[in-house]
Amino acid sequence: MKAGIISPAAASEVRICCDRWKDEDWNGRIYTRFAREAIGFGTVKQLLEQLEQFYDWINYPQTSVVVRSFHRPGKNQTKIQGRATDREEEHMASVSREDLEKRRGDKATFVVRIQYRQNSTWQGQVTWAEENQTMPFRSALELLKLIDSTMEAESGSSWTEGREQRQ
Repeated sequence: MKAGIISPAAASEVRICCDRWKDEDWNGRIYTRFAREAIGFGTVKQLLEQLEQFYDWINYPQTSVVVRSFHRPGKNQTKIQGRATDREEEHMASVSREDLEKRRGDKATFVVRIQYRQNSTWQGQVTWAEENQTMPFRSALELLKLIDSTMEAESGSSWTEGREQRQ
């Protein structure tokens, strides 16, 4: 591996900075080690789409299925094909872990580590940065429920209690 190039395994860790919750939806920014600029999202749906495109782009973790769709990408939609080329990797920003850790959301911050993309969903771990609590998740839906449960945690119940009740 060339000096200054981040391995896909290390790069698959993303930082989600949630700035606002409104009507059971939230928005904020995503930070990766591949880009100095934030990737913004206005809804949970946009968050999931941005993350899926990012993982497709770095091709890690590799997906076990090909996602099908009823529509084709239009002019204003991008479709990321495969992995970044060696030439693209040479010009990518290499953001240090320390720089990434400085990024915080107004409401909450989550560090997401996707380990597998199997059965048309994600498996991995999420860390709630403000509370330094880490929980595993078995699907994108479970990840969203864990992140959403932080609002409940602010009202008194712990993050782990909410997960135990859902199982």
